[in-house]
Amino acid sequence: MSSIEKKKMRVKTRDEGREHIRELWVDDEVVAFLTVIDYQMRIGSAQVRMGGIGGVETKKNHRKKGYMRMLMEDTVEYMKHEGYDVSMLFGISNFYTKFGYAVCLPSHTCTVSTRDAEEAKKDAGAYPIRNLEKGDMDSVLAFYNENNHGRTCSIIRTKEHFPEFRKGSRYGQPPDHFVIEDDHKALLAYAVFDKSEQEVNVVEVETREDRLFPALLYEFAKMAIKRRCGHLTLYLPPDHPFTEFVHGYGCECITRYPKNGGGMMRIIDQKSLFEKITGELGRRIADSKFGDFSGSLSIRTDVANTSFEIRDGLLNISSGQKSEHFLDLPQTTLMQLIAGHRTVRDVLSDPDVEISRGLEPLLRVLFPVTVPYVWLADHF
Repeated sequence: MSSIEKKKMRVKTRDEGREHIRELWVDDEVVAFLTVIDYQMRIGSAQVRMGGIGGVETKKNHRKKGYMRMLMEDTVEYMKHEGYDVSMLFGISNFYTKFGYAVCLPSHTCTVSTRDAEEAKKDAGAYPIRNLEKGDMDSVLAFYNENNHGRTCSIIRTKEHFPEFRKGSRYGQPPDHFVIEDDHKALLAYAVFDKSEQEVNVVEVETREDRLFPALLYEFAKMAIKRRCGHLTLYLPPDHPFTEFVHGYGCECITRYPKNGGGMMRIIDQKSLFEKITGELGRRIADSKFGDFSGSLSIRTDVANTSFEIRDGLLNISSGQKSEHFLDLPQTTLMQLIAGHRTVRDVLSDPDVEISRGLEPLLRVLFPVTVPYVWLADHF
């Protein structure tokens, strides 16, 4: 019997609203802990229940004893029991793959020189700009949820759980913000950036109308001039309309793909996950050349087997019967497909992925490449 097995160990969970603090006790001492946070997250236009893992720590004098491995394994089982569909974390390299997590979330930055951004002045117009106030949050949340309604991996925000912006581009960095309003004091746009005297790091921009983009960019340029910095950095996804607008001013956009760390996800309950995203998958089929396709498909992973019936473009989960087509793959790879992180072509080169003949075109429709993104304000 190992020294670990000889000790009295148990896991306790303390529920504090949507946060569930899980502690591993050895004898009468907490040796490791983490928090599972309840989120509603988008897969395309669908909503799924996501367990965000944060606050992961083993006490210094108890490290390298296997305690966090035990707590993480127990936590995956806990999330299955509690009805989560998927889980997400922002983790260190070479650790969370042991628990079935796979990289799904690259990071993005776009850098614009201050001098180039100044050129937006000629098209900026004159709009009232003021600090964001607490009373603006209803409009801000409406902007955010409306503009991200189809962005995979974006978090659904509510006033109860998102009363204000608590962070900037990194943990411990306070945010600053402003809003643009019309002559009747109705909000047209908002922007969030680091509260800093040395940098201009923009972490969120949402507008009601694209015509406000020059005004936003010129406002950031004025900040950069005041702070005597030669450039400003946008922490925005590359397909965001404001990022695309900035291309016309000259910029450098960088996407970083961690090998086995950073933003990672895993499937918790494959059946419930597919039940919730079936409508989204069906819409993808209906909008494609497979709109009148009929057939059956089984997706088999190490955690479950899910079968679908497709009739005249309509997709439904079926029970039991043998399918005409199959896709066999690890749940980690399926999670990357669902998140839009990897292409079907890339996945099919993996040695542990098998498909039936002729299935690849349909898989490309079901699992298109997207830009999965969690806004920095929502990182946990």
